[in-house]
Amino acid sequence: MTNWPRNLLTRILVPLTWRPFARRMASRLKYFSVMEADSAWQLLHALETIDEPQARALVLQHTLEELHHASEFDRVANAYEPSHPPKPLLHRDPILDPEKGPDAHSAFFAHAHVGEKDVFDQFNSYATGIGNCPAKSVFLEAKKDELGHVGLTYKFLLSSAGTTREASRWIRRARLRRAWESWLRFSHRLGEVPMRIILTILYFLGLFGGAWACRRRLMETACLVESRSSGSP
Repeated sequence: MTNWPRNLLTRILVPLTWRPFARRMASRLKYFSVMEADSAWQLLHALETIDEPQARALVLQHTLEELHHASEFDRVANAYEPSHPPKPLLHRDPILDPEKGPDAHSAFFAHAHVGEKDVFDQFNSYATGIGNCPAKSVFLEAKKDELGHVGLTYKFLLSSAGTTREASRWIRRARLRRAWESWLRFSHRLGEVPMRIILTILYFLGLFGGAWACRRRLMETACLVESRSSGSP
């Protein structure tokens, strides 16, 4: 299961909106930088719960690659718009919850695996759609690393879950959770639309009302002046 509608839409819209609007490019690249930095933070938190040395080394390498991506996206964003303000990391709770016991690592690596697959698809769509520009090489490098991360996170998930059937079950749960989170974000944005419309209407009504009141006041003043002028000897 992939986010093919989003990827298709990205490939269609990016060539139309990417290069003409430097600020939009910078904003999107900053978003990717924050996203990769957040992924690294989640991995560092998970690293504390992993004891096997080789597994720790692989997770640490994964973390460093995510930090490198974050740095590269930030670099090319500044090349497009040096004055564009940085996007701070949002407050996030750790995805890995040790209180879940034996299932903690299965839940975490399923979530990470699904996320890496989505990110790979997204980076691939951007690399295809943006044409030749400074960001293209960053997307190409990042998507190559993300493909490796897809395999690595599945390897850890399979080790934790025990069987491919259990791993698939955890992946389905992670997909449903991400779909629910996406829906909540969409509904939040959708809920803001009526308020924006209402505020826009009120703004124009206030502007129109103010203009009408000023015009009426000016007319009354003009009539008063004219009346006084005509009544004078």
